[in-house]
Amino acid sequence: MAMTTPQKMLRRITQKQLDRELGFGKNLTTDGRMMNPDGSFNVVRQRSSIWDNTYYHLVTMPWWMFLLTVVAAYIVVNTLFALLFLWAGFDGLKGLEHVSPQQDFMEAFFFSSQTLTTVGYGSVSPTGLYANIVASFEALTGLLSFALISGLMYGRFARPRARVVFSDHLLVSPYRGGKALMFRMVNARRSELIETEVQVIITINQSGDDGVMARKFYTLQLELSKISFFSLSWTIVHALTEESPLFGFTQEDIMNGNLEVLVLVKGTDEANQQTVYARRSYIYEDLVWNARFSPIISRTDKGLPNVLTRNIDSYEMVG
Repeated sequence: MAMTTPQKMLRRITQKQLDRELGFGKNLTTDGRMMNPDGSFNVVRQRSSIWDNTYYHLVTMPWWMFLLTVVAAYIVVNTLFALLFLWAGFDGLKGLEHVSPQQDFMEAFFFSSQTLTTVGYGSVSPTGLYANIVASFEALTGLLSFALISGLMYGRFARPRARVVFSDHLLVSPYRGGKALMFRMVNARRSELIETEVQVIITINQSGDDGVMARKFYTLQLELSKISFFSLSWTIVHALTEESPLFGFTQEDIMNGNLEVLVLVKGTDEANQQTVYARRSYIYEDLVWNARFSPIISRTDKGLPNVLTRNIDSYEMVG
């Protein structure tokens, strides 16, 4: 007789679900995670064209990659126009010495760069209708290209971003005679975040009355959900009392339910008065039971508070 694998027993949550739609839809997979640790969503969208996310990639890619892309585009454009100039023949560019094909190409390349940037040293100049048309078109291309690059540079600098550093682990720690769920975060910018709010939502597998398993969302009540100035570290605390959706849950219950904790942070950057956001996701594998965070606030030689950001995830086990 064939053996059947028993289904995992899921602990039921009696509290009211989240009363609004998060944007994940109603039909969700019951395995895997919906949000990556860095806050990006685990969603793949089908492209309608290859240019769909060009601006997004150019603005969000690392600086070294952006600068490398600009240099590569600069070389490709100048190479293309150098070949167009050489196509005009020896009479297309006045001032070429015609020592060798390689030397002609290099001189045409540098003339192209001078035309693209509107420098125009004058040692080489276009002659004839064809060469002047190519030079005019390249000058226009240069004006548009540098305007585009300037816009992208401004977009990269002006894009509001919150540099909030989160602890790698989520702790279940002793708290007021019971236990609490905790994680820690630090503002890594020199500018202050004002009127900072945090919201914590859990998603967990639940079996309905019809026996169908689905993902359910619940809001966690926090000890403190809003502060006026986010200048030091901030430990987010959710007490595991009878009002908590996770009250009485064991490590096995959390693992069977494929728990995921979604953290949403919103604040105003005082440097530019823009609203910034940060996100983080924790799963049951990031959970550490019976532990507490170690202090990360020290004092400088002048007695000022010093936030040890690199130690944000330091914790110690408790009995």
